[in-house]
Amino acid sequence: MRMDSRFNIFFLSNMMLEKGVWTLLDACHILKDRGYDFVCNFVGKWSDIGEEEFAAYLQKHRLEDVVVAHGAKYGNDKEMYWMQADLFILPTYNECFPLVLLEAMQHGVACIASHEGGIVDIIDEGETGYIVPRKDALALAEKVAYCMEHRDLCREMGRKGRMKFECEFTLQRFEERMCDILKKLV
Repeated sequence: MRMDSRFNIFFLSNMMLEKGVWTLLDACHILKDRGYDFVCNFVGKWSDIGEEEFAAYLQKHRLEDVVVAHGAKYGNDKEMYWMQADLFILPTYNECFPLVLLEAMQHGVACIASHEGGIVDIIDEGETGYIVPRKDALALAEKVAYCMEHRDLCREMGRKGRMKFECEFTLQRFEERMCDILKKLV
């Protein structure tokens, strides 16, 4: 059961500049100014962005009512956030193949991430989520707003993401692909 009826945006990563924390906060600021009803939950270990600096940003931009930082969560504690999420966001600046996007797909949550590394091989644009330019809070806010305005589409992207995860990213599929590669080499 959901604790909050607002559209639920979820960020799960270390609280680092290169993970796009400030970009997502800027997007939240844009969305709030435009009157959207949402909550954005940040879950992750404090790192080069500290709790006080984060709180100061929230206060300066009057985001305390829509953005919440929960610190690091693991196991069942983290699972609760996945169950509440309508949309997962990873506006990273430096990534190879972020497994957290696979985790979102496994949970049937649509994703928006920046155009970085192997993200384009994970997210199918417009099918399982959206890819936005790096460090572009306005583009991110516009895609999030579109998802809020089209919740059925957002849920369908999450469903398709779950199907893609099952077809391409399970441990069994990894093992099958690895065996195929090894057979070809021998």
